[in-house]
Amino acid sequence: MPSFEKTVYRFSRTLNILSSIALVLMMGLVFVNVALRAVWNPILGTYEFTGFLAAITIAFALAHCASKKGHIAITLFADQLPPRVQAILDSFVAILGTALYAVISWQCVKYAINIYHIGEVSPATATPFYPFIFAVAFGLLMLALILLNDVFKSIGKIFK
Repeated sequence: MPSFEKTVYRFSRTLNILSSIALVLMMGLVFVNVALRAVWNPILGTYEFTGFLAAITIAFALAHCASKKGHIAITLFADQLPPRVQAILDSFVAILGTALYAVISWQCVKYAINIYHIGEVSPATATPFYPFIFAVAFGLLMLALILLNDVFKSIGKIFK
């Protein structure tokens, strides 16, 4: 199991770096667009590219945030329970999260394939949508794998 955990965490860190790069690109694009708008013509498709980069930024950062336990958790009630019961609740929540994000990822893949076959593109720059939908699907799959690793950890705590 440690190799699975290391591999998943390594991928989540890599995706987080790509997310950071996408965020910096998005900020740079908006800055340059505003500056060019003041003195010349704005960049064609800034709104579209900002949306694409925002999707990548969010989807690629989710897994790393989950691996660091950065999401909000309200544990007022759960903290009062014995450690074994807490581990059971944690494993139940992680199983539900794993299933949910795996299904959402799969549906994103199906949607991206459909968009690819239809040939849908953005209106201003004719950029295809499907690569970004595949990227979101991959980010959500990585989140599901992080949660699956949490399932294994929680089950290990139950039987300690």
